[in-house]
Amino acid sequence: CCSGLTGSLTIPSSVTSIGSSAFYGCSGFAGSLTISSSVTSIGSYSFSGCSRLTDSLTLPNSVTSIGNGAFQGCSGFAGSLTISNNVTYIGSAVFNGCSRLTGSLTIPSSVTSIGSSAFQYCSGLTGSLTLLNSVTSIGDFTFSGCSGLTGSLTIPNSVTSIGSYT
Repeated sequence: CCSGLTGSLTIPSSVTSIGSSAFYGCSGFAGSLTISSSVTSIGSYSFSGCSRLTDSLTLPNSVTSIGNGAFQGCSGFAGSLTISNNVTYIGSAVFNGCSRLTGSLTIPSSVTSIGSSAFQYCSGLTGSLTLLNSVTSIGDFTFSGCSGLTGSLTIPNSVTSIGSYT
């Protein structure tokens, strides 16, 4: 565990893939997380438990894959969440417990499936929740505990499966 590391975290342009659990439990990082536009894949639980990272979270358009639990428990993120237009699948528990993210949430048109508990307990999100026509499947508990969302929720005609306690 790298809990003693402090400061911001910058992933340089030489990195194309972030492996599973790469920064798991690095709770000492405080400040921003900058992911370079060369990164295409973020592994499962890669930033899980990095609870003191602050600021908004922007995933660059180069990112096409986000593993399960990648940002689980990153409760320090404050501000907006921007998911790149090339992500096709949002895995299970990816943003679970990111309770200080604020603003509206738009799932980009590239996403076809949202895993179980993906946004569970993201209670700070305010505004509308927009799912575009590309989404066909929403997993169990996906938005459970997102009590701050206001505005409209439209389930597009493309959705054929909605899980329990969504």
